[in-house]
Amino acid sequence: MNKKQQRTELSSFKKTQLVPEYSNLEFSVVLNMPEHAANIGAIARLMKNFNFEYLIVYNPTEEAEKIRSYYTQGFAMHGKEILFNAEIITIENQIDHLSGFKQLMNRFDIKIASTAKGMHYNNIRRLATFPAELTLPISEEPLKIALVFGRESHGLTNEEIEMTDFVIRIPSDEDYPTLNLSQACGIILYEIYKKIHNLEIGRGLKPVLLANKNDKQILYNLIKNLIASLRIRTYRKENVFLAFKNVFERAFASKKELNLIIGVFSKFNSYFKKKEINEE
Repeated sequence: MNKKQQRTELSSFKKTQLVPEYSNLEFSVVLNMPEHAANIGAIARLMKNFNFEYLIVYNPTEEAEKIRSYYTQGFAMHGKEILFNAEIITIENQIDHLSGFKQLMNRFDIKIASTAKGMHYNNIRRLATFPAELTLPISEEPLKIALVFGRESHGLTNEEIEMTDFVIRIPSDEDYPTLNLSQACGIILYEIYKKIHNLEIGRGLKPVLLANKNDKQILYNLIKNLIASLRIRTYRKENVFLAFKNVFERAFASKKELNLIIGVFSKFNSYFKKKEINEE
């Protein structure tokens, strides 16, 4: 590929794109009784990182003024807009907490709860799958999905989990399995982001263009020609070629890297052709 073709491909390079099949999924991050405004701000930042818009803060310990304060904005960084637009639901009488939580869950088609427990499966309510194993639905109709996180101190109660559809848990070491609320939220958002987006290697102002099948085929043809010129036993030639091919198929080679390698193999081929002509 010449420089003009490279410039054309770079200019048309698309960043990470939402998979069309998941375009009808609307995610909301629901924080149930969060105890620290700083975590709420950090989660708003993480949501901005992974392109999640809707934040619901249900029955928080901190007052709404503290949650949207300048202090919390410092943790939100570029996620301030998410923080400002967050729906904050306060419950005056804590006796009404569960009934209010149930009403909130009824607004969603799918409710996914997060827990740090369930490692040993003693509690049937907390039988959990890992975020990487999560299967998301493909729907022709809009689906509202809640990602529900519990308190920093002790997470979601059994009664709250019963109001959700299923539970996910982040695999972690048995000695200390509980993550900070914002850290857990970030990992789960990242895993979901990977599932619903086409990820391209190399983004930004100078994205890396990966070599495609046509680029690799040019190299494979050169390798075949080179192998044919070498004194390699016939029964081994195919295996030698497949060894090269397997290595390059497993590698995420950029166009630039492959062009450099093609140049070397091309010179090898030219060298052996000249040698064969001289020997004749």
